[in-house]
Amino acid sequence: MGNNLNEAIFLTAMLSGIVPVVAGVVITRLNWRPDVPPYSLRTRSLDVLMHPERYALPKVLFLIRTLNAVGLLLLAIAVLAIARQVAMQFLS
Repeated sequence: MGNNLNEAIFLTAMLSGIVPVVAGVVITRLNWRPDVPPYSLRTRSLDVLMHPERYALPKVLFLIRTLNAVGLLLLAIAVLAIARQVAMQFLS
């Protein structure tokens, strides 16, 4: 029972976490500030994810930060589900 529950939590949280993170990056790119060079191969994706205020227009910052926070929280829950599974296997 525990294995199936952990798998369900992991898959649900992982898939549900990826969607808002990707949506936040897409919204950032759609609302790119005109005074910042265009998105290119030199643009660090993690920097865009962690510091949207450097790249996006101020009008959408709250939405981007909310999407990023929700997505990262769900991804953390997925990691905790895996950690719980590992701990349960070592303790049994």
